Amino acid sequence: MVPFKRSSSHNYLVALVIHLAVIALLAAAAFSLAYYFPGIFAVPPYSYETKEVYIFEPWTFQVGNLEASFPEGGAILPLYRHEKQEAAMIFAAGEYKVGGRSLPEPKPAGLFLVADEKLFSEIRDCVICLPLEDPQEAQRIMDIYARQPGLPLVWRNVIPLMFAPTSGSTYYYFISEEGEALFPPALHEPPAKLYGALALYALIIIMIILMMNIFSLDHHPSRYWETLYQVRPGKTALGLVGAAVLLALGGELLPIAAGLPPYSLLAGYFLFIALFLLLAYYRKIRFWDTGLHWEALRQGYFVALAAAFMLTMVTRGLPRQLLFYGWETAASLALSIFGFGLARELVWRGYVQTILGRQWGAVPGLLITTLLAGLTHYAAVALETPELLSYPYTMVELLILAPGSAVLLGYLYLRTENILSCALLHGLLLSIPMLIPI
Repeated sequence: MVPFKRSSSHNYLVALVIHLAVIALLAAAAFSLAYYFPGIFAVPPYSYETKEVYIFEPWTFQVGNLEASFPEGGAILPLYRHEKQEAAMIFAAGEYKVGGRSLPEPKPAGLFLVADEKLFSEIRDCVICLPLEDPQEAQRIMDIYARQPGLPLVWRNVIPLMFAPTSGSTYYYFISEEGEALFPPALHEPPAKLYGALALYALIIIMIILMMNIFSLDHHPSRYWETLYQVRPGKTALGLVGAAVLLALGGELLPIAAGLPPYSLLAGYFLFIALFLLLAYYRKIRFWDTGLHWEALRQGYFVALAAAFMLTMVTRGLPRQLLFYGWETAASLALSIFGFGLARELVWRGYVQTILGRQWGAVPGLLITTLLAGLTHYAAVALETPELLSYPYTMVELLILAPGSAVLLGYLYLRTENILSCALLHGLLLSIPMLIPI
């Protein structure tokens, strides 16, 4: 059956009203979630302000399930935001217990702590702190702080986002003598906030899909598309899907495993494209197995721009300015769209989704491709930063943001039949942090 085929008697006005009504209901649900669960909206990454390093006298405190005792005192670097202390880096030999149990070796030499301002007020009231007078030691501690990851970022390879702990919440991780972060980090706050964040971003993905429908209500499949989806792929073309996924995964992991620059991940995608062209040359598969055709290259760009704008609004708010530094920015944007974006889209949408869609139908093809892309992203996170798998909000990235973006790109491909529109949206998602200041 041809995907998204419409009747000639379709009432566009009725469809538009229905779409807008559903979007309004979903928006109301999203605002309700944000109202009843403060902090479920992720924010762009921010930096803390530092003033002085202090030394403190012997001190013991407990926050959440963490107990810390410093019988010989130590050094503390208060961290401020908007003139309020929200965090601190404590660098001192001490005894740490989590849930009543002492930590195993190696013993941490410090702690990065984000907690309620009330805790830090109590510290100032109960513990004597004096400025550290040794400039070399103060600089060493500042250098250690500069290497700290701080609050974890989700979706950091696309649009970096951060979930700030709400009032009464506690986040911490331990630090080694050399200043290296000892993960996994610990976060203590109501689980309802995590569930609210998952629901909120799922609603956002659905609203963007509905918005795509609104801007493509006049869509009807081309004759090429109808013919394409009536012909099942051959065994070689279907088997090549596995090679596409493995090469894509290998490419994504290459910068992590070999310590190469980020653009080296394109190697896996280029290898698959070369393999595809080789098989097409020997007529093992046909060029139309990618679903590409010239007639569709004129459409879909406005829908891609609209989707990118909506995601920008959600992640960065209404842009106040765009950062554009001439040829340097233009070159980075072109690399994002025609390098990273186009290479990935040719493999995931142009080949994998098209083949699977022809085999099992458009919607199953989209869903299976989304699952495969999500598993690939999970593998990359697990190998690059395995400690963050225990951080709750990484689940927002793995369960909603990463597969949700794959759904958006795959749905855009079904609505436009244009792989370049998908490359445009993909490239813009990668470029939003560069173009829109925090």
